[in-house]
Amino acid sequence: MKGKRWRMKKKIKEITSVFSQDNPKIKKQIDRVKEKGHQRMTILVIPHGYDSSFHFQISIFTIVFFLGLTLGLLALAVLGIVKSNNTRSELNQLSKIYGTYFDSYIGNVTQLEEMQEEYSKLNENMLEMFSLIDGMDEELLKIPSEEIIRNKAYDSLAVEEKNDKELEVGRKYLSEIYDLRALKHRMDENQRLVEANFQFLFQRANVLSKLPLFNPMYSYNLTSPFGMRKSPTTGYWEYHDGLDMANATGTPIYATAPGRVARVTYSNVGYGYHVVIQHDFGYSTLYGHCNRIFVRSGQEVKAGEMIAEVGATGNVTGPHLHYEIFISEEGKTDPEQYLQSGVY
Repeated sequence: MKGKRWRMKKKIKEITSVFSQDNPKIKKQIDRVKEKGHQRMTILVIPHGYDSSFHFQISIFTIVFFLGLTLGLLALAVLGIVKSNNTRSELNQLSKIYGTYFDSYIGNVTQLEEMQEEYSKLNENMLEMFSLIDGMDEELLKIPSEEIIRNKAYDSLAVEEKNDKELEVGRKYLSEIYDLRALKHRMDENQRLVEANFQFLFQRANVLSKLPLFNPMYSYNLTSPFGMRKSPTTGYWEYHDGLDMANATGTPIYATAPGRVARVTYSNVGYGYHVVIQHDFGYSTLYGHCNRIFVRSGQEVKAGEMIAEVGATGNVTGPHLHYEIFISEEGKTDPEQYLQSGVY
């Protein structure tokens, strides 16, 4: 065994010495090649129609270099053209194979991008609304981060891929499927944000629907506002605790909020024939100086329901409606700020 190794090493050493530059024959060949390569060629150029000519010299090494560079560039160009043709051929083949499905895929990708953009804007609006309604910060903390949502969506798809018997081994769903699943999970997780906003708006709408925001008449002339005024009957300054809304006798008067009729009565020196309606949240409304009244005590009325007609009963100088709003904890308040809501 040792003899074989020694002979092999000797053989390698002999071959190496033969091809070594120290070998006179090899060195002579290399010098000859260098000498040939550095030889210069003279190229004479004679322009047509001119007496003078010019020439230049170039070495063989330089010619070989430029020739190799040209062939390399040409090879790259040919390779690019071949790859481009192959890609175009593959696209045409896919289009033939999948037909309208391929076009539908391109359209669905565009729609997915639009959905992602629209939902991003919608989510920003929901977050802004949540902050405006003084939403609790702990509710936002319950919403997972984008990374957690994406990982959850991708993990669920990975399980489905393994269980999909029609999917070839090593194949995966399209990346757009992953994006769509992530968007779905994001919408599901943000559902509590939508519910919080909806709950607030629903409660606010429910409260507003029971407040006296409707106007008691479709049209009127405001002859006396809420607050201090000079009495039209005595001429003295007095505190006016409602609005005087003038209109012709017989003009319909409507309930400004749903409620129960608390009182229907008559006063010679005060409001004449008048109605008091109790509403939710401690509100009450009074309709005075009526000509006729169409409701009775204890009756439930709806917002916008006709309850009386404008008249001139009681202490008045002309036909009008005296309208008041009373809040149990605050007392009488200016009805005009409620009428400005513009609800008829």
